[in-house]
This record gives sequence, C-alpha cells and structure tokens, in this order.
Amino acid sequence: MAEKVKRPPFFTLKRWQSTKESGLKALTPTPSPNSQPQENPHMFRSHTPPVVSRAASLIPDSKPRKLSAGGIKELIQCALCLEVLHNPKMLPCQHTFCTACLSVYIADLIIFDCPICRTRVQVLGPNFVDNLPSNLYIDSLLQLVGIQNIVSESRNSGTPPTTPIITSPPQNTDMFAAGSRCVHCKSMCDNAEITQCDHCKLKFCKVCWLQHLDDMRIQLKSIVKQLDTAASHLEHKIEHYKDRCDRIAEQIRIAADEKIAAIFQAKDGMFMEAANLQKSSEMSALALQASLDEARAVAIRAMESSGSSNDNERVATFINLHQNAVSLLTDVSKWDTERFVFDKENFTLEMDSATPLDAESDDPVIENPKQNDPLESEESLVMHYRSRNFIPHFVWRKSSRPCGIGVAPWSNHLYVCGMDSHSVLVMERAQAKIVTRLSCEEMLCPVQIAFMKSLGEIYVTDKWKHCIHVFSKDGEYLRGIGQKGSRVGTFRSPEGIATDNATQLIYVVDTGNDRVQIIQPDGKFVDQIGVAKKHQASLAPSVWETKEILCTELNAPTSVAVTNDRVIVLDSGNRRIKIYNKQDKTKITEFGSMGQRKGQFRHPEVLAVDPMGYILVGDSGNCRVQVFKHSGQLVRVFGGLGSQPGKFGWISGIHVTKQLDIIISDTKNHSVNFF
Repeated sequence: MAEKVKRPPFFTLKRWQSTKESGLKALTPTPSPNSQPQENPHMFRSHTPPVVSRAASLIPDSKPRKLSAGGIKELIQCALCLEVLHNPKMLPCQHTFCTACLSVYIADLIIFDCPICRTRVQVLGPNFVDNLPSNLYIDSLLQLVGIQNIVSESRNSGTPPTTPIITSPPQNTDMFAAGSRCVHCKSMCDNAEITQCDHCKLKFCKVCWLQHLDDMRIQLKSIVKQLDTAASHLEHKIEHYKDRCDRIAEQIRIAADEKIAAIFQAKDGMFMEAANLQKSSEMSALALQASLDEARAVAIRAMESSGSSNDNERVATFINLHQNAVSLLTDVSKWDTERFVFDKENFTLEMDSATPLDAESDDPVIENPKQNDPLESEESLVMHYRSRNFIPHFVWRKSSRPCGIGVAPWSNHLYVCGMDSHSVLVMERAQAKIVTRLSCEEMLCPVQIAFMKSLGEIYVTDKWKHCIHVFSKDGEYLRGIGQKGSRVGTFRSPEGIATDNATQLIYVVDTGNDRVQIIQPDGKFVDQIGVAKKHQASLAPSVWETKEILCTELNAPTSVAVTNDRVIVLDSGNRRIKIYNKQDKTKITEFGSMGQRKGQFRHPEVLAVDPMGYILVGDSGNCRVQVFKHSGQLVRVFGGLGSQPGKFGWISGIHVTKQLDIIISDTKNHSVNFF
C-alpha cells in the first residue's frame, strides 16, 4: 500500500523566551531538515509577517495539524448577525459576539440569556458591553490569516473566496513537549509563564492573566454595588421589622388591657353574686334563728306553766311544738344544700344543688370460675370487682348521721363518727352492738377517723372545732392538735385524715385552706401538698410589680389515702383525683371531671384504697361508688339513688378491709352498709 503523503502544517508555535532587558523576543521558525518547501494551493497566502511561536524548543516528532479556511470562518462568525466578528466581546460563558450585536440584543434588559448556551447574565451598568473583555484568540486569528480581506473580496466579486497562498515557505515548527495550556487563548506555555487563579482554579498565560485580573476588577465593582444594594435593603427591612414589633407590642397592650378590664369586670360580678348569695343565706339563717328562738321560748313557757292549764291545752301545745320542731330541724339540715364553688379554670362561680342524682352504674358480669385469692393478680382483682354483686349482707341503722368510718388495727372494732351525737361510736362487728363511745367536751362535729398502730392512737378531725382530737386505743382522750387559722400547723374545717405507720406521720386534709398538711403526732408541721410558690404580677400605683406568692392547685379537698409510695387526694371542688409522689410531693397523675357519666364525679366526698392500691371513690352527688386502678382506669361502678339495699342517699364514709370487705356509711339514709 502506498504510503500516505504528509502535508506540512499550517503553522506551529515556538516557545517564547522572556528576558529582563527586551521582554518577549520572537524567534524565527526553522524549517524541518527533511522537508522541502512546496507550493501548495490549499495553503494560505498572506503578506502578513510570520506567526510568532511561544515554543522554547522544537519537537521534531510532533505531528502537523491541518486547519481549513472553512473551520476558521466558522470560529470567527458572530452567532447573532452571522457575519465576521467585528470588535468581538466575550461573555462570562466564553461565547463571543460583535459589540454592536450585543448592544442591540441586550437593549434595556437587566438580565439576559446567552444566545448560544442560555446562561443568564446580569447587566452591570450602562457600559456593560464596552467593559466586556475582548476575545484575544479571535483577534489574533483575524490578524493572522487576514480573513477580513478574504471576506471583503468575496463580497465584491460575488464568487466564493479562494484559498490564500503563502508567498513565503511554509513554517514547520513543532509544539513543545512540556508546559501548560492557557484556558483562554489555548496557548501552550512554560509552567513559569502560567498563573493559576485561586478563585476559579483556571490557568492563564501572562497576557490573558492581565485580562482576567481586569475582568475580576469589573466584577468587584458589581459586588460592591450588590453589597450597597443589600445594605440598603437591610436598613429598610430593619425599619420595617421595628415598625412591625411596635405595632405588635401596641396590639398586645390593647388586648391585655381589654382582658384585664374583662377580668376585673368578671371579678366584680362574681363578688356581687357571692355577696348576694351570702346575704340571701344570712337572711334565711336569721329567719331560722328567729323561729328557733320563738319555738324554744314557747317550749320553756310550756315547761314553766302552772298546773292550772287543762290537759287538752298541754297536749295541743306539745303537738304544735313537736311539729314545729321537726319542721325547723328539717329546714336547718337543708339550709346549706345550695352549694357554690369557684371554678379557677373557667373563672366562674359554679352553682350546684346537693340533691343526689341517680347516675350511671354497672351490673355485675358473669363470674368466671371463682379465684381462690382475688389479690393474686390484677386480672383476678378486676374480675372480682366486676363480677361482685354489691348487695349489702348487713345494714346497721343505729346512728342518726354517720360519717367517717374505720376499723381499728388492734381490735377489729368498727369506729363510726356521729356528726349529730358529737361522738365516735365504737361497734363490735360480729354482734353489731355499740361497745363504747369516744368523746370530749370540745368535740363538735367529728368527720373522719384514722389510726396509728405503732403508737396505739386514734385521730379524729373536728370540722367545726378546726382541730384534731387524739384518743388512746383504750378510749382515753389525750390531746388536741391545731386550731383555726391559715398558717402552717393550723386548720380551717379539716375533713379527711390518714396515717403512715412507717414514718409515723399524719396527713390532714385542710379543706378550708385548700391543702393537705403533713404533721407529726405531736402536731409539729412537716410539709404540705398542693401548695407551691409562683411569681404573680400586680399593678402598683405606677408600674407592674412581681411578687412571690403561695398558690394551691386544690379546691376544697375532702379526703386522702396513703400507700407505700403514693398519696391520693380527693380534690372535691375540682371533681378530680390527684396522685402525688410520697417522697418529693410531685404530682404523678390526675383524672376525673364534672358529670354523671362513668368516670365523672358530682360532689365526691370520700375515698379509700384497697390492699393492691385500687381506689374506691364515694361519688356522693351521684349516689354511687366508683372503683379505679391506680393508673386512673375505671374498673366498676355500683350503687344508685335510693333507700333500698345497695342504694345510697349520700355517701359520707368508706373503708376497705384486708379481706376486701367494703363498709360504706350513708348520712341521708342514716345507715352503715356492709358489703
């Protein structure tokens, strides 16, 4: 096969050598020793000086490269006007266009897209096009081959341009072997003559590096302008944000003033309502007192009357006094049945009659095979409560108004607080007969009872005397604890009471002060539950002041029970059961609400805890007993309104023995029920 003829290259580059005296010095190209200068019609002919090479040494083995006139024409053609580039300007995306074409294309746009690659470019100033960098490579190419002359001749003659012929012998230089290429003009240079930009990580020759620095300087102007614009925008935003904060602060002030005014208005309305209720009750109390005084005076006159009166008159007087006395005693017992409490959450006075309601309750479920021990597991205990038929096996009716009850740990006797008898009845359970009474001259209204087995003492709360009476297990009166007051160690209408034999501490429900106090058997104060310190803002004559005050989360609590690690409090006013940690007094959980549905309460009065920690609540207003797990999950509801066995009028005391016997006292039915 014939060997392919190699044509000499159009031009090759030599390495430039820089000197301190003369700067850049052009080297004349040296023809290859093996090549002969030939006339080639396909080569350009130019009267321009030979191209200066930047090669420092010739590479004889480098392969020549052919460059056609059509390829050069395509490089120097403007993509907008499709003509030869005139005064070319290069966009940041490296595409080059005529200066005039770019000016027309951009017009008044602020941001435009490159016609070739669609890169978005921002116009920076009115002289943006003039400040764009020139394409040195295109300029050099135009000057090198004289394309402008070729194109002009072709336009005048109307014939395609002919390939220019080089008059001088072709210059055959080889490219240098080592070095780096300029990213701009694509020239290969020594590494010493190449500079790498730390910003864009691109390499430039010395000539292009200066142009690149100018480009960066132009971009710095744009950056400065953008920073000035951003600073101006920030100032406007700060001013707008300040105005918005001022408006919000004004709105807060106006809304707070409105709410404060509404609260003060509601406070005044509740004060007036409470005052009207107090005035009405006082007027009815005065009328009752006058009737009582009148009846008493009539009775005394009848007692002191002489024997001159006949028997019929005496009998008529006795009958009238008896009927009047019964009516007055009924009115006195019903005098405080209309109850009202303050709802802190809704900031209202809640009115509720003490008349019991027949609320929801459960029927016993079908009992599974009987468990030997209901306390064996939670499942067996739950089934025990759900399947149990709560019909009392015995009802004791020898007390007019029984209240708190309890079984002594040393004698198994039942102690029943008699509110009207001003004493505590001690009953022998097996024969259901009264063994003895506990009383003292100062006892007015015994409500609840508790025992301290380790000390052999009995503690009875006196609601009207505002103290605790202490008796020995033999019935001897030992001492009284506390007096009326709001300080620690004093009480106001105490009701519920419980003891902790492990620590020998007494838990007293200080109902009137909305707290539970923990005291020692001698009356020394230890701690309290439900009371905490908080910061409250108050309006002084000119400014708001913050004070630290004591506040309580309880509302008229009435009963308490203590287990190994918990303290269960019946928050009667809020209709909730609240469980606290016995060690740090923090609240663990709470449950309950106002209503008649299962799990809700209406005037709950008492509670008790069985050996496994299940909570039994005497829901007096709904005439029923509700059984909960220690987590608050409802297990069983039993009871209802009535006087027949298994029904209640008003539950006033509850006790659960170790054998799961349940004893419930009923004030309105004047009975004690044994389940």
